[in-house]
Amino acid sequence: MKRLLICLSCLVVVSCGPTKNKPNVEIIQDMMEQPALKAQDFHPHDREKSSMLVPPEGSWPKNVKPYLYMGKSPAEAEKNVRNPYASNNSKEFLDLGKRHYNNFCLVCHGEAGKGDGPVAAKFQGVKPPSLVSVKVKGWGDGRIYHIITAGRGIMGSYIHQMPKEKDRWAVVNYVRTLEK
Repeated sequence: MKRLLICLSCLVVVSCGPTKNKPNVEIIQDMMEQPALKAQDFHPHDREKSSMLVPPEGSWPKNVKPYLYMGKSPAEAEKNVRNPYASNNSKEFLDLGKRHYNNFCLVCHGEAGKGDGPVAAKFQGVKPPSLVSVKVKGWGDGRIYHIITAGRGIMGSYIHQMPKEKDRWAVVNYVRTLEK
C-alpha cells in the first residue's frame, strides 16, 4: 500500500509539468492574454477608430474639481461663482496671473488687454474684446472666470491649459489690475 501511494504521488508530480505539446494550465486565462492597445494605433475591431478610448461622459480626472457651470450661460455663472481670491492681490499671486495671461491671453487680447494682440489683426469678423472696456469692467469676477474656464464665441476653454482653479482666478485678478 505504501509503495502504491508513493508511485501515485510520483506520477501526479511528473504529470503536472509542461510538455512539448501542452503548456501549463492557465486557470484565469483573461489575465494571461490581455489585448495590448497602443495609444497611437488603430482600434483592433474597427480600423477607422483610434485605440485611444474617450473617457466616459461626465467623468473627471482624479484630484480635479469639476466645473459645475460648463455649458451654462456666463450670466448664470456670474451670479453663482464667487472669487475665493478676491482679496489676494499679493505680488506672487498677480505674477502667477500675469505669467498665465502672457502665455495664453496676450496673443489675442494684447499686453494691456485692449484686444490688440499680435494675432488680433488676423481675425476676420469678430475681434477679441478689450478687457479694459467699460463693458468688461462691469462684469463680475465669476463671469470672467467662466469665460476662461468654459470659453465663449471663438475663444475656446482654457480649463486644460490651466487645470488648477487658482491659476484661472489669478488671471482674473491680473485682468482686474489691467483695468486700473
